[in-house]
Amino acid sequence: MIGFLAIGSTRAQESSSLSFTPSAYYTFNYMMTFPLGDFHDWVSQPGFYGFGMGGRYFVKKGLAVGWDVNWQRVTKEYDNQTFTIPDKGIAINATNYRFTWMVPFQAVVEYHLNPGKQVSPYIGLGIGGDYMEHHLMIQEYDIYQDKWDFSLTPEIGALVKFGMSGWGALIAANYKWTTNDITLYETKSSNLSMFNIKIGIAFVLR
Repeated sequence: MIGFLAIGSTRAQESSSLSFTPSAYYTFNYMMTFPLGDFHDWVSQPGFYGFGMGGRYFVKKGLAVGWDVNWQRVTKEYDNQTFTIPDKGIAINATNYRFTWMVPFQAVVEYHLNPGKQVSPYIGLGIGGDYMEHHLMIQEYDIYQDKWDFSLTPEIGALVKFGMSGWGALIAANYKWTTNDITLYETKSSNLSMFNIKIGIAFVLR
């Protein structure tokens, strides 16, 4: 990512005549999620089901504010584990299916290093909350928990304009920390965190 930003910034200096300083831009992204820490203990497999959208509005030179709304899902199947259900008086040795889906809502502030260039690297921070549902499915039993949380998401990325067309691309990576926790069956975890990669298209306004 650092190498990409460095190369992009250099090329942008050479092609500034093909770009412009935007007043705002909107994005639609595909997202990949990699659970970390306690979240990885719950679902150890990356999630490739995710998308998001957002808007950014430049308020002063390279400073932009905006919003993000995403939908993400991580899931994995675990074989041959034994579960007891005390209120039913039974024990089940079975495959279980775990998944979490989440809908983050965040306000975002970004600083673009070269907003008027064709390639504009940026750093940003998202602040907001997530709605999460955690599911443990054992045969016909669906044990689940839903909860809202507070989250912080530092991000690094680049906005790449396609000349003067008003269209562009976005590539970014971020780390998200949340106050969400999981208390299902014998699973207890807190402060769920994850690493995300975003690749998308951008509509850039002059």
